[in-house]
Amino acid sequence: MKQFLRVIGFFTFLCCKIAFISDAQEIGLEVDFFGYADNREYKSIYTEDKTFFGAILSPKLYFELDSNHRVYGGLHYNQDFGMHSENKERVSPIAYYNFKNKNIDFALGLLPRHERLADLPKMVLADTFMYDRPNIEGMYFAFQNQHIKQAIYIDWLSKQSPRHRERFIVGLSGKYTFGSFFVADDALLYHNALTSNDEMDEHIQDNGIVLLRVGADLGNRTFLDSLTIDAGAAVGFDRVRTEYDLRVAKGFISNIHLGYKQFFLNNTIYLGDPQHLPNGDSFYHRDTYNRLDLGWIPFRKRNLEGKFTASFHFAPDQVSNQQAFTLRYRFGKTLF
Repeated sequence: MKQFLRVIGFFTFLCCKIAFISDAQEIGLEVDFFGYADNREYKSIYTEDKTFFGAILSPKLYFELDSNHRVYGGLHYNQDFGMHSENKERVSPIAYYNFKNKNIDFALGLLPRHERLADLPKMVLADTFMYDRPNIEGMYFAFQNQHIKQAIYIDWLSKQSPRHRERFIVGLSGKYTFGSFFVADDALLYHNALTSNDEMDEHIQDNGIVLLRVGADLGNRTFLDSLTIDAGAAVGFDRVRTEYDLRVAKGFISNIHLGYKQFFLNNTIYLGDPQHLPNGDSFYHRDTYNRLDLGWIPFRKRNLEGKFTASFHFAPDQVSNQQAFTLRYRFGKTLF
């Protein structure tokens, strides 16, 4: 807590100084509160039986240079409940430049992950990244118009040192809409390089996944508020240099989403080769997997949403279950 108060004090002092000397056209405050209770009763191999229970508070100031250019500064204060000596509070800085107009969104720095990558498929990036690593540390670029949105990003996970490997992620995420139909693409490359210690016996690892899906948005043709269906291919790549050559894993994946008033249902099925995914959901380390999410949104008002989800994971060895409640409240205010 002392660390948090020191950071808050320094952050407030710094922002006041910057506000005093800045020639920004507009200065504003944005706050994101995210509370989570995620109980995972996992029984299958490769998965971790664990409970995530805590909150992340993310205040940030922005300085608008003109209608397209902003500089952001702030922090994430992330605290798992039940704090003890092995469960410390975590403070992560937010600091990035953002250029944005109706077609382009470009950001460079330490930028909140949820704002831009919240909808990535779990096969590509596990949702635990939202709890444990709320920032993208790198760059993000997206182009969009009425029918297209395509994004590319790089997330630097670790800088090379005598004890730490150089590690980074490069990803793609896009959607092309044609009336009620769409094509979605998602891809991720994970590169796990070497340390700077030549005496260590290490091997460079390359891992990737590509998803290509076609689907339809049929919500306006039924009594449901939303209905989307998609299906496509998943192709994974894995190589550990000097240990084994490139291995390819292929599979079929399909999703369905139904929403009616405060309730929703999501179902994902995967059939194919087991995927080796260091950053994806561990349930895809098998040739057959089905996930069923039953959800209820008890309250949703303006920038506040509370959501309960009961998830059932059907794998060949076991059936696992998961119960999660998340609450997110976001607001912003112009200060000057």
